[in-house]
Formats: sequence, structure tokens, C-alpha cells
Amino acid sequence: MDLNLIKEIVILCMFLIVLFCVLLPLKFTSTAHESGVDLYHSDRYAAVVSILNCFAAGIFLGTCLLHLFPDVRDSVGQAMQIVDPDQKFPFAEFTIAMGFFFLLTIEQIISDSRERDFRVLSSERQPILGDESGGVIADDTPSEIVNHGQNATIRAFAMIFALSIHSTFEGIAIGVQSTVENVLQITGALIIHKIVIAFSLGLTLSQSPLRPVKAGICGLIFALTSPLGIAIGLWITHLESLNGSLVVGSLQGMAAGTFLYVTFLEVLPHEFRSGHLHLPKLLSLLIGFAVICGVIFMFPD
Repeated sequence: MDLNLIKEIVILCMFLIVLFCVLLPLKFTSTAHESGVDLYHSDRYAAVVSILNCFAAGIFLGTCLLHLFPDVRDSVGQAMQIVDPDQKFPFAEFTIAMGFFFLLTIEQIISDSRERDFRVLSSERQPILGDESGGVIADDTPSEIVNHGQNATIRAFAMIFALSIHSTFEGIAIGVQSTVENVLQITGALIIHKIVIAFSLGLTLSQSPLRPVKAGICGLIFALTSPLGIAIGLWITHLESLNGSLVVGSLQGMAAGTFLYVTFLEVLPHEFRSGHLHLPKLLSLLIGFAVICGVIFMFPD
């Protein structure tokens, strides 16, 4: 069968599969809300969502440590060998740290800006909020709520950005293959990997403050990235040049740093701060990590 035809079929199949897996959690959440069920304030559903969050964290952690890190080292290492073979500076790890600090800086700048806005608003409302003895009733709750919602939105967009970069380059890896056998082998491994990644992203979007339509558009954008990468790969003969290796490695490193930030500073502290379901959450986290371990073990290439 014609190689280009196979790649075009792969483009369509991967798009439909990823889009379905991203939209499934969004549809489930929307249906629950329409039926009057508050998933995030009902004890039963909140427990399920927390456990699934930990599963997603395990997926992202495994993707970062076992998949992105090696890719970053390979891409950056190839480029640095050309630039300066004796260079000892850990440039690959540096790009990962930059991704971590980039997201941390953005969230802290916006949080600080929001805090200032609410301090001004609170000072203007002091006469209204004063109690009978002339004191002022402290009310920091609105600020906390808005900051939490703003940060959740940033995290959702950051995850889409990071996953989209990685997904595009995965697609390029398929597009540049020269045999049908290689295309099918890589595609099979990527589909298994992307099913769990897409579901985890859909779960993150379903809990963000984004409206369902905007969340669906974000899912659509992510679903298009692998097909876009495959299409680009059809016109690329190689990515082993100095510039190509540096660009791929740097973007992959930024994506890995984003995964680390979201996993260790956002998802896990939030989920393990509550006083219940610690062991089920831990088990779910380990299962998520084990899924990625299994996929990479079975499909190391």
C-alpha cells in the first residue's frame, strides 16, 4: 500500500481517537451538571474526581520522567556535540528548569496582580463591611476564589501548550518514516500513549473555569497537533540538523518543566492536603505512573 496513503489514514484515525478521548470527560461533566449533579461538591463524585486527578498526575509524571527527559537529552545532546563536544554544562536539564520557572513566574505575577486588585476593592468597601463596633470584617474569600480560578485556567492552557508541543513532534516522528512497517509500529505505540494522555487532559479541562465550548475548542486544538505534525513530517526529510535538534530539545524541555510544576506544585499538594482517601489516591498515582512504564517497556522506540 502507498506510504503516503497510510500516513493520511493515520492522520484521520489519530485525530478522531484523540478528540473522542479528550471530549469524553467534558461530556460526562456537562451531562452531570444538566441533571443537577454537582460533581465537585458531591462527596461521592468529588472522591472519584480526586482519585482520577491522582491517576492523571501519575500519567504526566511518567511522561515527563520516562519519555520527555530522554528525548530532551538526545535532541540537545546531538546539537551540543556539534557546537562544543567538550561542553559540560547540563543544557538539557537547564531547559527543563526554565519551563518550570516560566510557569511559576506567570502564575505568581497574576496572583500578585489579583491580590492588589482585591486589596484596593476591600479598602473601598470597608465602611460597608464594618461591624457594629466599628471594626472591619475581613473577607479574603473572593480573592482566594478568583485566584484559584485564574490559576486553574493558566494550568489548563499550560498543559495544552506543553502537550501540543510534544504531540506535534510525535506526529513529525511518524511523518518522516520511510517504510509502512515503521509508520504502523510507531502509530500503534503512540495511540496507546495518547489515549491516556488525552483522557487526562480532558479531565483537567473539565475542572477548569473554562466554559464547555472553550474547553471543547482546546480539546480540538490538541487533537489536531499530531495530525499537524504528521503533515509537517511528510515534507521533512530529517530533523537531525543543529537548529532542528536545538529547537526540538528546547521545546521538549520546556514541556517537561511544565509537567513537573503542575504535578508537584498543583495537583499533588491539592489532592493530598485533604484528610481522606490518602491510600486510594496514592495507589491511583502509582497506577498512572505504571501505565506509562508499561507502554514504554512494551514500545521502547
